[in-house]
Amino acid sequence: MSDFFWLLADNIVVISVFAFLCAYPFLGSFRFSNKKTALLTLLVISAVSAIDSAIIFYISVTVPEEEPISVQIDLVFYGIIILFCMAWYFYAVKAVWQKKAFVFLFALTSALFILSIANCILELLPVEAKRVTAGLHTILSSFTAGAVAIPSLCLFLKLFYMPVEKKMGAKECGYLCIPLLILLIIFVIVFTFMDYADLMSEPTSLLLYFGLLLSAFVLYGVIFRMYRLAYEQYEANEKYLQTKHQINIRDEQYRRISENIENVRQQRHDMRHHMVLLCELLENGKSEKAIEYLKQYLEHSETQRITKYCGNSVINLLASHYGDMAKERNIAFNAHIQVPNNLTIQDMDLSVLLGNLLENAVDAAQSAPEDKRIIKLNMICSGKMLAITVDNGFDGRVEKNGEKYLSTKSEHRGLGLSSLADIAAKYGGGADFRSDGNIFYSSVMLSL
Repeated sequence: MSDFFWLLADNIVVISVFAFLCAYPFLGSFRFSNKKTALLTLLVISAVSAIDSAIIFYISVTVPEEEPISVQIDLVFYGIIILFCMAWYFYAVKAVWQKKAFVFLFALTSALFILSIANCILELLPVEAKRVTAGLHTILSSFTAGAVAIPSLCLFLKLFYMPVEKKMGAKECGYLCIPLLILLIIFVIVFTFMDYADLMSEPTSLLLYFGLLLSAFVLYGVIFRMYRLAYEQYEANEKYLQTKHQINIRDEQYRRISENIENVRQQRHDMRHHMVLLCELLENGKSEKAIEYLKQYLEHSETQRITKYCGNSVINLLASHYGDMAKERNIAFNAHIQVPNNLTIQDMDLSVLLGNLLENAVDAAQSAPEDKRIIKLNMICSGKMLAITVDNGFDGRVEKNGEKYLSTKSEHRGLGLSSLADIAAKYGGGADFRSDGNIFYSSVMLSL
């Protein structure tokens, strides 16, 4: 009976190490609090370990000594412990299943790596071979292997996987799971039928075995590093496009302002001629022609005018620009803006934020049904918070990656929602996007 308890203790040690690796990248993303999740996980580990140990103990007692039982033991381990642990893990962690699957497979591969180290350590000890390896030496070898490997594996996750985890979508993680699953199957087959006594007696085979295991981690380290570099290059290019886009908007605004100034100067220059003509018409009793001439003059003077929405020059220019653009495309534009003339938000950030919101709204609204071709802009300051909401019609077609909306432009490369969320986070706020039927709702909160 003592063998059962030694086996149970060893299972708990090994699975706890495996569970820690699974949980490490998702700290703070559990369905329950960290403390409650740890307690429930320990209960799950204890339960499956007890079941696994009881079955293995039963097999070791009932199967004749001359028959090998390593395959049965491994089948029980993978069939009971892994499936139960995976079910609990997928339930307890709040993330897309592809990311959970990748981390689970990575942790399982790492667990095999740790067990390989433990078995090699076990072979170095002068312990008489037993049909079921159990006892204090087994626990110590498992603990030693875990103590050696866990810090390095956590460091690997911290340096290579976690920096790109939030940037990776479900598809990318799903693709990464495929080679890891194939590698895991190969390792399971090798691990199941491997004789560690023979492996330890041949240094070349030992180095080759652990070299193959380490090469898998090196390969994924390279993949993550390349992905991070590629994403940083993509972000830099996107910021360049955003900056160029906003500069174009400002250039357009300055051009319009210059045209308005030039129009005013021309109107003043022509004013004398208009007054002379009106005077002649009135002196000759042609009042109707004078009135008609005045109406034409006033109508002409209203063109190219920037609508006054608020006293903030940046907001007013952007709202006027996109308001005119919307009206040119037969989109109803309604703006309600109550903000102070001077904001603590940098003009460039404010330009990128409001420019992207309104540009996306105009592009989307022009494809909406006739009765949904609308844009409603609201900006208001309350206390030390600035709230911006844009409601616009669209064609009802959305593309999402998990909870993240994707651009409907070619290859999802629109200047869109990710940059808005980044700016909101920069000012201690947040951004929220949702859709309902043919209306898309965007809201951004910024701390002033």
